[in-house]
Amino acid sequence: MMESLTQWAIPEWDLAQTIGMMAFMIGASAFLHSDGRRFRLHLMLFQVVLCIHFVMMGALVAAFGCGISAARSYASTKTQSTPVMLFFIAMLWVMGMPQLEHNYEILTIFGPSVATYALFKMQGVGMRLLVMFNSFCWVINNFLLGSIGGTLMELTFIIVNSVTILRMYYTRPALKV
Repeated sequence: MMESLTQWAIPEWDLAQTIGMMAFMIGASAFLHSDGRRFRLHLMLFQVVLCIHFVMMGALVAAFGCGISAARSYASTKTQSTPVMLFFIAMLWVMGMPQLEHNYEILTIFGPSVATYALFKMQGVGMRLLVMFNSFCWVINNFLLGSIGGTLMELTFIIVNSVTILRMYYTRPALKV
């Protein structure tokens, strides 16, 4: 814990942090899409770049989570199949659990599992609320890891996703009585 706080106090700005900031910029705009398909595809691109960032930081559990999540985001634009969803959730656990080095890294498996369910089985505001839960899991992990771009990105996701959820909620068609 103290080691990650030191990384925040005296950041060594290197290529890994630069890639993390690039992911931040790509990802920040993903949550502006109200269209679910565009949102999923943009999320996939962000996750690929973030995966590279985590590999460069030596955070393998997070890297596996992002790589699997990128493939999952793409697959969720093609199918809503329960077996495909369960495959991605199983991959998160099978690939991530053996790599755990810190207790907080479990958040990078649990959060994406919830988001996988959301992307395959939900739409609209409900999907975005579960994806936001995933963002809360990642912001904790990224802060403790010392990922500046990753932490800023997830905080931005929470804010932008909240605004989009409110916009979607207030612009939904009124129920007919």
